[in-house]
Order: sequence, then C-alpha cells, then structure tokens
Amino acid sequence: MVNLVVRNFDMDFIYLDMLFCSIWMIVLLRKKYVLQWLFGLFGACVVFFTDYVMWYKILGTRLIYEVPFNEGLFLLYFSFTYGMIEFSYVAVMFSAKSWRKMLFWSLFLYGGWFAIGFLSQWIPLDDRSISIAREMSSARWGQVVVTVGGYLMLIILKYTWKPFKQLTWLKIAFLLLIGFLVHFAMETTLLAVGIRPWEGAVGVLAFNSLVEFNMGVPILYFGWVFLKDRGISTGAEERVKQRSE
Repeated sequence: MVNLVVRNFDMDFIYLDMLFCSIWMIVLLRKKYVLQWLFGLFGACVVFFTDYVMWYKILGTRLIYEVPFNEGLFLLYFSFTYGMIEFSYVAVMFSAKSWRKMLFWSLFLYGGWFAIGFLSQWIPLDDRSISIAREMSSARWGQVVVTVGGYLMLIILKYTWKPFKQLTWLKIAFLLLIGFLVHFAMETTLLAVGIRPWEGAVGVLAFNSLVEFNMGVPILYFGWVFLKDRGISTGAEERVKQRSE
C-alpha cells in the first residue's frame, strides 16, 4: 500500500470548496440543524489540531510541497471545510429518520464535491498550484486499533449503560456504513478529478474509507447520545413533531 498520500490541485479549487462549504452551512442552519452545525464546527477544530499541530508541527508527517500563500492559513482552510462538512454530515445521519433524508444529504455531499472538483478543472479561475502529502506508514496500525477500540466501546456500552440500550447490532453496522460513506465520498471525488494520483489508489481508497473516519464515529455517536436531548435544535421537522405531541 502507498504510504505517501498526495493531493495536487489549483487555487480555484479552494474558492469553490469554500463556496460549497458556505452553502452547506447555510442549508444546515435553514433546516434548524443547529447541533449538527456545532458538530461540524467541533470537527473543524479537531481536524485543525490534528493536521496542523500534530502532523505538521510535531510529527512532521504533513508535507507541504507548494502553496502560494501562508502554510498555516492554508491548513486552517483545509481543516475547516473538511471538518465542517464531514462531521456535520455524520451528525445529520445520526438524526435522520428516513431514507429519503439520508439520500438527500448523501447526494448533496457527493454532488457538491464532484461539482467543485470538475469545475476547478473546467473553469480556469486561478491555476496557481498546490501540492501536499501525508506520510502514513507509521499511523495505519494505530488507526486500526483506535477504530476497533471505538466500536468495542459502543458494544460494551450497549450492554452496560441505559442510554445505549437501544443501540442494536443493525445500528452499529449503520454507524460503520456512515463512517465509510463520508470518507469514500471524499476519496472517490479526489480520484475522479485527478487531485489524488491513481498510483496505489485502490489501497488508499479502501483503507481510508473503511478506517480513517470510522476512528471518530463511535466518539461522535457517544457525544450525539449525550447532547441530542439537551434542548439544541436537531431539525425543523423534529421541532414540529415535538410541538404536536
């Protein structure tokens, strides 16, 4: 498996990515998904700490070959859009009560990322190059251990703590699927538009999709169970239902 995970793109991809993230955030708030929006903001902070502080500053595994502006500012952008969209998407899936809603948000996610990727190739707004990579050889086994440990924690909580008594095996499988889908969306769109090189793509796609975001899904679900009934809006339709009861 390739241990150096690379991205190559142009500045106009950043403009489009920020536009899509802004639209995503507005739609969340218009639908009263306040808690999901806050999960996204939390995710942006987590990703920035991980990417900038841990990987870039401490471990040196985040490699920046070419960026036409301040590297710290770049990683702030890079962390925010990724963290906001992926973490809030997962929280929306936690709250979704119908397959129709799940399909809408999944198509919104996949469609938006495919659109900005292809538009950045087709419309030459700003072709200044950006090239970054992440060295993964020392991290993969640790990621597997964290992922397995997180889901074992959920299984233990299922049998030992009342708030998790309703956590079925089907629900656990659904959580795994969510973690897979959200990262698979990112990896496939990066590959399709040529941002991620095709060399070693199958191994990177499989591992990252199955493991990388699933490291955090059990912790996020724990937070969701703890916060969802604390009076923070989780959707307009839920508020309507509550008023009618």
